[in-house]
Amino acid sequence: MIDQPHVSIVESLGNGNDRMTIVPTQPDRDAAMDDLIDALRRFTVESDVFVDVFARAHGLGRSDLYAIMWIARGTTAGDPITVGELAHRLRLSPAAATALVDRLEAVGHVSRTRDPNDRRRVTVAMQETALRVATAFFVPLGLRMNDAAAEFTPEELARTAEIVRRLTIAVTAASRSPEPTL
Repeated sequence: MIDQPHVSIVESLGNGNDRMTIVPTQPDRDAAMDDLIDALRRFTVESDVFVDVFARAHGLGRSDLYAIMWIARGTTAGDPITVGELAHRLRLSPAAATALVDRLEAVGHVSRTRDPNDRRRVTVAMQETALRVATAFFVPLGLRMNDAAAEFTPEELARTAEIVRRLTIAVTAASRSPEPTL
């Protein structure tokens, strides 16, 4: 009998059925990682398509949506973002980030506020109406995602979240490296 890692003796012998294929009992780590990366790629593409529906419905571009995500996150966390921080996160020049915030402010999605403790610091926050519109669109997606993961334990979900966070750090680092690696 050929030594095959991660294959049980019953699977190897086929229980008398010479047509039975050998099935691994535990996925190979590289294959599992490839499957995870492929799943995340598909998730990213489908998420982008979903978000584009929202963007088109509200006359927003991709950079606008990314900015709104960071601004909304800061607003809901009680820690509003500055235009400079937004420029850094979106990898835009300060002038481009200012123009983006100008556009969002002109259509009523965001507002600027001077920090009362440091008048030089200006933060950007979501307007309540924009938060309501975004919530109405994205909450149903969150509910579907919750339903899709209903069978997983809190521990499995926490472990998965940690893996996705680490992979996000890897993607962020790759996008900030001076030369892309091929």
